[in-house]
Amino acid sequence: MLGVLLTALPAPGMADTRVFDDPVGDSTSVDISRVRVVHRDSVTVRVRSVVPLAAGQVYAFWIDTGPRPRPNYHVSFRANSDFDDSLGLVRSFGDRPSRSVRCRGMRARADIFSDAPVSLRIPRRCLEDPRKVRVAVRFEDETTGATDWAPDRRTFGPWVRR
Repeated sequence: MLGVLLTALPAPGMADTRVFDDPVGDSTSVDISRVRVVHRDSVTVRVRSVVPLAAGQVYAFWIDTGPRPRPNYHVSFRANSDFDDSLGLVRSFGDRPSRSVRCRGMRARADIFSDAPVSLRIPRRCLEDPRKVRVAVRFEDETTGATDWAPDRRTFGPWVRR
C-alpha cells in the first residue's frame, strides 16, 4: 500500500512544473493548445498554439500569487515588437493596471517567423518571491476579434509551487 502512495506523489523536482491543455478548435484565428508553467528562480510560461502566430495578435497573461482568488499581475505584448519590461498591478481580469512596476530581467517572446511557443519569463523577485503561482492566458486577434483563453475564460490554471 505504501508503494502505491509513494508513486502517486509528485517527485520533488516535478513539483515546480505544471502543464495544462486547452481544447483544440474552440477558437479560429487564435487557438491555444497547451500551457506550461515552471516556477523556479523565475516563473516561466510557455504557450503553444494550434494556429500559427500572426501580426495583429496580442498575448496576455494574468498571474495570481495568492492568497485571494484574483489576479495580482498582468502582462501583454505583441509578436515581433518591442516589449516594455513592466508588470501591471491589477485586482481583476477586467481592470486596467492601477500602476506598473519595472521588472528587470523579465523577458517575453512571440515570433511569427518561428514555431517556438509564446513565452514569458518573470524573475520571482518581481512577484515578491511567492511560494506558489497560477496563470491565466488569453490570445486575441485584433483583426478578427477572436479570443482564446486557457484554461478557460477568466480562469486560472493549477497552482504551481516553488
